[in-house]
Amino acid sequence: MSSQIAPDLALTPFPPDPDAPAAPVQWSPLTRLAFRFAFCYFMLFALCCGNATIWEIIPFHIGEHLEDWFNWPFTHAGQWLAQHVFHIQGVGAKLHNTGSGDTAIAWIALGVMAVVAVIATLVWTIVDESKPRGTTYPKLFGWFRFTIRLTLGFAMLNYGMAKLFPLQMAPPSLAVLNEPFGNISPMTLLWTMIGYNPLYEMICGAAEVLAGVLILFRRTALAGTLLTAFVATNVVLYNFFFDVPVKLYAAHLLLMALVVVVPDLRALFGFFWLHTPTAPTAPWSPWPRRPIKRLHMGQDTLIIGVCTLLAVGSAGAELGQSAWHQRASMLHPAPLTGQWHVDSALLDGKPKPYPTGDGLPMTDLFLEPSGRTMLRDSATVLWRAHAKYDEKKHILTLASGFAGLIDYAVTQPDGSHLVLTPTGKEAKTAGVLTLTRVPLPTHYPLLDRGFHWVNEWGLER
Repeated sequence: MSSQIAPDLALTPFPPDPDAPAAPVQWSPLTRLAFRFAFCYFMLFALCCGNATIWEIIPFHIGEHLEDWFNWPFTHAGQWLAQHVFHIQGVGAKLHNTGSGDTAIAWIALGVMAVVAVIATLVWTIVDESKPRGTTYPKLFGWFRFTIRLTLGFAMLNYGMAKLFPLQMAPPSLAVLNEPFGNISPMTLLWTMIGYNPLYEMICGAAEVLAGVLILFRRTALAGTLLTAFVATNVVLYNFFFDVPVKLYAAHLLLMALVVVVPDLRALFGFFWLHTPTAPTAPWSPWPRRPIKRLHMGQDTLIIGVCTLLAVGSAGAELGQSAWHQRASMLHPAPLTGQWHVDSALLDGKPKPYPTGDGLPMTDLFLEPSGRTMLRDSATVLWRAHAKYDEKKHILTLASGFAGLIDYAVTQPDGSHLVLTPTGKEAKTAGVLTLTRVPLPTHYPLLDRGFHWVNEWGLER
């Protein structure tokens, strides 16, 4: 009995290599225009956005300096426009240390970047369309896709590792645990929800790390890009619905992932919808195919591998050290851990409060068991800060973006009172803080509840 595969069931073989040259494709004028703008805009963003750009893969802080140099024209143009064109007043009119990526200057700088991209696209179109019409930009397209892949890969690894350890979302803080629920912000609610269970945060981080690793290698780049788009969509939804001030950056990560996927949409449609064997044909890197396949694969592996090791190695060492310190702090909290209410802040007998982000005086200082620090202002708003206590020297270093770094000499008249006296050059400008310890509960139902397989009733309180 002879066996014969029915024609409609015959499988079309895949191309021998994902970078195998496909038949020449004629780009329409609109497609060429779209590519030019995408190239100009997203390459500018990848190199100049100032938030986890590909420059940071260069170690020894060299990449950070390059990032600052490339970002400088846009941020300072944004600051000038904010002051002289949009007439923005207050803190938003000047560049300042902030945990927000959605400042007024950031939005304006992005507009400047878009205008530059439009001008470059128009000039490029005028010059290019005057020449004999070509088909595509294969080399340039390869470089474009390669750069965006690096940018996305580094971003996913950077954010993913901060969750994998986990550090980005800390466990519920004393400040939040003792804050009325209705007073906390949507972002704090989200951060507390994710940080409540470190294992959940680690799973989210593992998904981001996996996406970052897969997107870096051409054999898995499409799968990594799809996973990146899925993860980035979730992040964008979190940022928009919980008012997390990283909307610009997260949205651009999602847009860049979609831009990388677009050339292979036809192949994806054929595979997932028509159920026909297909393979992506758009180039994933700028290097041409080598006669020897092993050298071709090794080229990307070497370049991407070195970049990944440099980025992940330096970031991982820093995050690992931070995680170790946080764990040690949780097991052995510093003696000053707790909530301290500011009774007075005086300089030469006159009020000199410690300022918070909105310029209001600090009323409470929270030294968290995790080693983190929170401040509460007179409007009951919480602000992040940093503190480090040297028990041997009795020096508390308090740092924030609004008051700078101040070293305080610590004296304790008794266990319930604290006096912080500024030392060094800050002694002439900062006030002496007198604080009283606020009694806190020893147990919190949120932390004590734990996990239960069996629940006769949903616990709501």
